[in-house]
Amino acid sequence: MLYGNEHRSRDISRLSIDRLMYLFHESGDLPSAYTTSDDFLLSMLTGITYEQFPWQQSMFEELSRSHAWLVEGLSEVETVVLNEDTLAAMLGGVSLGDAIGATFFLQVAAYKNGGTFDPKWLDRPNFAELLSTYPRATISTITDRLTVTRKRYKESYANHATGIDHLARFDYNPLVNTPFIRMDGSGPLVAPAPSLILKTVTPGGLYYAGMAAHGQDFANDLGTLFEHYIGRQLRTIDGADIFPEVVYGKGGGMKSVDWFVVTPDLVLLVEVKSKRLGPAARAGAAMLTHALKDTIHKARRQLARTVGEIFSENLAFSHIPTDRQIVGLVVTAEPFYTAPADLLGRGLATIATPDGFADIPVAVASARDVEYLVTHGEKAARVVLDQVAAKAEGVLSMNVVPSGRNLILENAWKSYPWPRRQSGA
Repeated sequence: MLYGNEHRSRDISRLSIDRLMYLFHESGDLPSAYTTSDDFLLSMLTGITYEQFPWQQSMFEELSRSHAWLVEGLSEVETVVLNEDTLAAMLGGVSLGDAIGATFFLQVAAYKNGGTFDPKWLDRPNFAELLSTYPRATISTITDRLTVTRKRYKESYANHATGIDHLARFDYNPLVNTPFIRMDGSGPLVAPAPSLILKTVTPGGLYYAGMAAHGQDFANDLGTLFEHYIGRQLRTIDGADIFPEVVYGKGGGMKSVDWFVVTPDLVLLVEVKSKRLGPAARAGAAMLTHALKDTIHKARRQLARTVGEIFSENLAFSHIPTDRQIVGLVVTAEPFYTAPADLLGRGLATIATPDGFADIPVAVASARDVEYLVTHGEKAARVVLDQVAAKAEGVLSMNVVPSGRNLILENAWKSYPWPRRQSGA
């Protein structure tokens, strides 16, 4: 797509594709100065993890989170630019729910037709019933939003690529924003990776559209809504007391971590960060270190300051006990796969406490990790304590399997216009 042209006439064979894939996987030409960097291993593994792991995620959580995070908190959180109308404007005038329904239709159509979709197919009689669920105008609007020409595809790559040769394999892929390519003026649209179509209506997929439309105000609103969303999830833990951030200091100029989860056996100090790694950082470019410092390390410092206030017996924190295991938790909107290893390697995976108290381990968890953890209900604290016991001198992992249902996600999922299952199907 990036380097080919329409003047090549020889048909491509399966053997040719296998050869191209081999060359692709062998394409990393790492400069010697890069391999001797202290951050070489972190950078290399970050590129590999972001190339692999996002494809293994269930779309149920990703799509449900769009409504649960971006819409359901609007009535309880004060935002600057983000509301249901501006969200619809980002989607061509289509509501989030209708956009997700139409995008689902497009992904299924592409899968069923070898990665292609032709809008003319909607004229066929067999589409009439589907058009009663997904209006043609909505499908057309979303199709236009997700389609670019080959020229615009290449321009998008040029505008967002790192420009670093040895990171080309892990670089920005324009298909994440516009998964359909218009190859000519009349033929079907081509979707080289149909699984990317639904990702365009996840929070991560909507991020760039929001930033393009509203700039930093959109990012700030996302952060406010995400903090509220994580609080909603934590409140579903049976038997836990959930406290919001503490404002303290002269004139109320200082703030603690965002949430405190107190159970009979555990205290979780939760700092929420909605900022995501950009394409270059995901590819493992030099800015990765700065990005981690600006998000994960910053959150860890906030945890450490809160711990200091708690153990200095600041009366503003008198409701937070110190007679049980305390764990610091940095919650990110999207997974920061290598962040825990980065904390461990830099000696930041624990927070020191006064003599007589156990040092506090620090974990990094994604929104999905929290969504899974809370399904354990009253046993959630035990799950965390088991992870603490298992970590030894290594990384504290919050990657746990779910147990039961997450009603917040289920209710959000039900808000979308999914096709009705036919009786006997």
